[in-house]
Amino acid sequence: MRLASSHLFLAVGLGLAASSPSLLITGCGNPGSSAADMTPALQKIWCDEDEHTRYEHFADFNAWLDSEEGQAARIDYGVDALPQPSKALFAGDRNGYNEAFQAFRKACRHEALGESWFQEQLGDDHWFQRNVDHFIQLVDLMAAGAVVPFVGAGISASAGFSSWKEHLRHQGKTAHIAAERIEELLAAGAYETVLEEIEAVRGREVFINEIRDEFSRNPTIPDVVWRISELFTDTVITTNYDRLLEQSFETGEAGRIQVINGLNALEQPDPTKITVIKLHGDIREPRGCILSKNQYDEAYGNGSLNLHKPIPKLLAYHYKNSSLLFLGCSLSNDRTVQVFRKIREGMGEEAEIKQHFAIEQAPETPAGIAQRNAELAKLGITPIWFEKGRYELVENLLCLAKNELRHRGVAPDSFPVEEPTIKLAMDLSHFLGDFIDLMPLLHWLHRAVPKSATGQYLSAMQRVFHGHSFATRQTDENLRMALDNLLRALSNSPEFDGYAHGKLSVAFSYLQQYLKSIGERNYLDDDFEWNIHELLTTPALQLEPLLAHKAGGSFDYHAIRLISALLQHGKRQQGSNKSYCELTGAVNHEFSDYIALSLSVNLGLTTPDRLDQIYTGDIRSLCEDAWENLDKPINLGFVERVKLMIASIFR
Repeated sequence: MRLASSHLFLAVGLGLAASSPSLLITGCGNPGSSAADMTPALQKIWCDEDEHTRYEHFADFNAWLDSEEGQAARIDYGVDALPQPSKALFAGDRNGYNEAFQAFRKACRHEALGESWFQEQLGDDHWFQRNVDHFIQLVDLMAAGAVVPFVGAGISASAGFSSWKEHLRHQGKTAHIAAERIEELLAAGAYETVLEEIEAVRGREVFINEIRDEFSRNPTIPDVVWRISELFTDTVITTNYDRLLEQSFETGEAGRIQVINGLNALEQPDPTKITVIKLHGDIREPRGCILSKNQYDEAYGNGSLNLHKPIPKLLAYHYKNSSLLFLGCSLSNDRTVQVFRKIREGMGEEAEIKQHFAIEQAPETPAGIAQRNAELAKLGITPIWFEKGRYELVENLLCLAKNELRHRGVAPDSFPVEEPTIKLAMDLSHFLGDFIDLMPLLHWLHRAVPKSATGQYLSAMQRVFHGHSFATRQTDENLRMALDNLLRALSNSPEFDGYAHGKLSVAFSYLQQYLKSIGERNYLDDDFEWNIHELLTTPALQLEPLLAHKAGGSFDYHAIRLISALLQHGKRQQGSNKSYCELTGAVNHEFSDYIALSLSVNLGLTTPDRLDQIYTGDIRSLCEDAWENLDKPINLGFVERVKLMIASIFR
């Protein structure tokens, strides 16, 4: 579980001093909070009180939900007939809104990251899952402002410019060099040799004229370039000669950028402007472009790389101090790649290097992907693959990144949110106790619980439902007591002894009281003894039609689902008395849903779906520690670590 992220913990104002009498969490009021639970607040309009500004962070989802494509979802959530369905759902049913948003978000990620293609092409989702992991790692670094895009010719090609390989073919034809010779050199990756031979045959002037003819045009700026200019407003590095990037940044605001040419690569950047570093020159000054082999030798070193020259020095600086994102780059054995390789080798295998990324078209075989992945890894580059030939997916991935950042409230075009403060009616010691009870279970979030851990896992779950806590405060008391006793019975022993029978009987009684309270059929008046099989089977039959008609999203609904899953597990366990049978995934899943709702309503937190499992070192180690020491006395040092972790999260 990731607990140190701005998109996970929406709260930002926590007081954790030892003298603090209460726990302050920012966020909006929730359906389960009474007036006594909240600090006094001034009368506010909907935009303030219900976090209208946060609604704006989900613009992509809102547009989809309000469109024709979202009609099925609108019908499901009962807002189809309203004039602004997304806003109505956000204001009237926040849990429903969050549920629909998470489904939409997951679908967008799966599509952009190529789940279907990987399944069809490779037969499994291994590389899709790597894509998911790498994409989230990239977005995290983008949120921290640590990413610098490195833009290659593939991006300009989307605007109608020739790729560098195609341009060299045009140059060869203009110079009247045999096409076979050009293709031979291109196939060998000897691009600089092509330049050298063209210049030797026709001279530099012909070469410059061809460059000017190709790259001085003003085409329509493609969407992928707009995404780059939206996402990165500090520094951009490019090997391209054209002015697409400058034009996208300059729209509506003259003097917004500073262009640094490769010839003066060590020019001091202006901190008030967006810096576009054009490593190999600018088409506005074609004579200053690095074109020929001699010029590459002069810029990078003749015979061997010279890291003291301006361009290699600049590349070394960004390689060591930024996370580079390569877009439209072949990352073959060109001079820039040679620089990165030499820097990486010089740092040594044990050196800590920045994580770099490349959005790159995937080879079509598992062996090809594995080989290319290894080549990039040697350069410290993490790939995010897209389907071969579908270059529009690069823009889709950048758009997805923009939306993910906006969901977190950190996109460049978003604005800060000031959220009112909520006060939970509990002191710090109680909160820590409740949270520490949850931590062993968070260790298993979205993970299969092994057979050997089943009894301990169920015992840990029982502690959550024993007594009142922030996690269970909105659940019907009869349901909470039923869960408490049911879990005691299932966790005590793999064999259903007298103790288990007694606890199951108590759980059964509380369930009947709940059913009576809501006007459903119950067996409270039946005066006969129930055996183990009946105690596990009859409640399941009672709850089945109730779940079919009960509206989802409430605490009681999720509590009932969890009870049903536990009863099913109990029936399986009844036939396996000597040891615990394997815990079904449904139990873990239903408990995760219940806790997700509790954290969302009570603390303004969002638990990650399976795509979001990026663990910070602190929370991962603490949850693992909590699990491994579940039945041992609580160590005061551990409690202090938890306090410090929570303080750092909300700081």
